[in-house]
Amino acid sequence: MKILLAVPTVDTCYEYVQPIGLMNLALIARGLGAQVDLVNLSSYSYKKGLARILSGRYDLVGVSCNFTNAAPYSMRYARDIKKVYPGTVVISGGNHATLLPEDLLFNGYDSVVYGEGEATFREFVQCMLAGKPTRELAGTCYLDNGKVKRNPAREPIQDMDTLPFNDYAEFDLEPYFKWAHMRYINIETCRGCIYNCAFCATVRMWGHKYRHKSPERIVREFKVAQGLKCDFVFLADDDTAIDEKHLRNFCALLIKEKASVPWGTTIGCNSIKDESTYDLMAASGCIKVNICIESANPRILKAYRKSYTIEDNRRACISMRKRGITVHNHGIIGFPDETIRESLNTYFYLIKTSPIWHISILEPRPGTDYWETWDKKGDPSQYKLFGKANVILSRKKISSYVMYRAFALFYFLNPRRIWNAAFHRVKGTRYSYWIQYYVAYRTLTANFLISLETMLGRVKKLLRIRPRHG
Repeated sequence: MKILLAVPTVDTCYEYVQPIGLMNLALIARGLGAQVDLVNLSSYSYKKGLARILSGRYDLVGVSCNFTNAAPYSMRYARDIKKVYPGTVVISGGNHATLLPEDLLFNGYDSVVYGEGEATFREFVQCMLAGKPTRELAGTCYLDNGKVKRNPAREPIQDMDTLPFNDYAEFDLEPYFKWAHMRYINIETCRGCIYNCAFCATVRMWGHKYRHKSPERIVREFKVAQGLKCDFVFLADDDTAIDEKHLRNFCALLIKEKASVPWGTTIGCNSIKDESTYDLMAASGCIKVNICIESANPRILKAYRKSYTIEDNRRACISMRKRGITVHNHGIIGFPDETIRESLNTYFYLIKTSPIWHISILEPRPGTDYWETWDKKGDPSQYKLFGKANVILSRKKISSYVMYRAFALFYFLNPRRIWNAAFHRVKGTRYSYWIQYYVAYRTLTANFLISLETMLGRVKKLLRIRPRHG
């Protein structure tokens, strides 16, 4: 049995990094005896990406659909694959596929694996190998007489140490290392979130229960990073510090086992209660931490259902700076009735507290409070606008649009940031500055192409309706 797993074309993305989720699925399928290819098409044009998929004949093709702005590309694959190979089974999974499976199923996909996918995918492949039907598998969706049928959900994986252990021997990481200008991998240590933020759909994907790998398992993965001579490891978690005791334990074990590699992560600003935890993090190799403050306005934090205060964030930033850990604060502007002063409060707070910061504009992402009230939901033509500060919920759309771009210009023209992005002596920190410039470049390019496409569409429409004389 031949399987292809693909990261789809996407017009903007945060970075080009190994897809740890699809790597898990590849290892599972190979363990069952299947022949598996894994391709990352995120930086390909759709035409080039499709050609790569069609270059081999596969029994099963799995296309991830995580980001909403990648969905327009993901939605095209199944129909185009089946034009050439009508017998190929095409499935999808990921955040967007989980929340809006109809987008894929009404465009030729046979099934969608929703939520946490490893156990479901294992059973799906086992059924295909045995020639058994897959339609009734828990954790999947399919079309039944033109309607989406969602089978019962699968229980989340409780013991995360049962996930495949990836030593990367079966994957080529050199393209990723070359792209990042350093040897860099992501490691996942936990899943699930105990919070319920108004703008986030994480819990719809991973659930509310917080689960983590054992300290011993995490250290084994760090030792793999050491063996690969990695310059930086990022823990791809929503909040690595939700269980502070667990964070302390694996930091202490990293030190004991001498398994440290410079690493970064994301934490909530009130997750760490014991000041000495920051000492353990720094001693175990932590050099950079992302904190999602979101807003410097208590009123808006309350509306977002945030459990912390501005003072919590201030204390966390001070504690990390004391220990030489680079702070990367993240904010959001564009709450529907947010005032210009409130937006400026957030900008000036980020500038004051963190050397690396970035702002997003509040988007009505699928699965969030704001998606339900968005007047354009269900219109796939709007998906490409996501991730580029073009979908604005604020009643002050023009001021939000202009303010976002003015402060972006201020950020990127800062001489110190330019210097750090090019020459910082610590590769992981240099990358953390540089990746901001890369994302900005991709966003500018995508916005230009969307504007050009829109303009050409209007010209064509005018030419079609122009009256003929004579």
